[in-house]
Amino acid sequence: MPARLSKFTSPRLELEITDEQWERAVRSDSGGCLIADAIKAQYPQLSRITVDMATIRASDQKRGLRFNYLTPADAQHCLLAFDQGWRNPIRRPIKVRRAVKVDPIKAGPKAGAERAEYRKNRLADLTAREAAGETLTRPDKIALARYRRPMSSSPKRPSSEGPPEIHDDGTVYGGRRLPQGKPHPNLLRGRDRHFGAKLAEPGVAFREAVAEALKNELAQREAETGD
Repeated sequence: MPARLSKFTSPRLELEITDEQWERAVRSDSGGCLIADAIKAQYPQLSRITVDMATIRASDQKRGLRFNYLTPADAQHCLLAFDQGWRNPIRRPIKVRRAVKVDPIKAGPKAGAERAEYRKNRLADLTAREAAGETLTRPDKIALARYRRPMSSSPKRPSSEGPPEIHDDGTVYGGRRLPQGKPHPNLLRGRDRHFGAKLAEPGVAFREAVAEALKNELAQREAETGD
């Protein structure tokens, strides 16, 4: 029988970032984060992943926990290089040790009886619309399939974080959540990014802005002349 995980136990992450992933992320210009994408791919039980130069945060919905890690030096180097558009400097796995703080995920507004009632009413509405021959949208079809399945069992969510508890290794459980500042591209956070930070290489952003302005100007002239 596997050992029971304590509320202080956090997964230790070992992330592989290949040259192919690096190049694809740079070319995609999607504002994504290589570290977050690697965690999603290699640790599918984790969700709501946010990464910056200070912390890595991820949730395990099944266990009802949110983990707060300090961003290790290798990951910081990777983020900085990506944000500057440099070649991938990481040639070894990035290891993220234990979380320094673990927060219980609090109950949402539709917890318990409210959630069950909402689910029941939504299922009845979608079923009636389908029976009437109405064409359901894709989100409606997904919701209908989900609500037809039995509710998944999940840990009972607390209504507050509770008083902090400190484990022998220094991990803090509960208590006030770690503060997190507003996203800012120059602090390598947020989604206004070209490689990683939109302002990390102004020359690229400037050239793109000029090209977009020229494209719009030509389109406007063509519309005015009717050519």
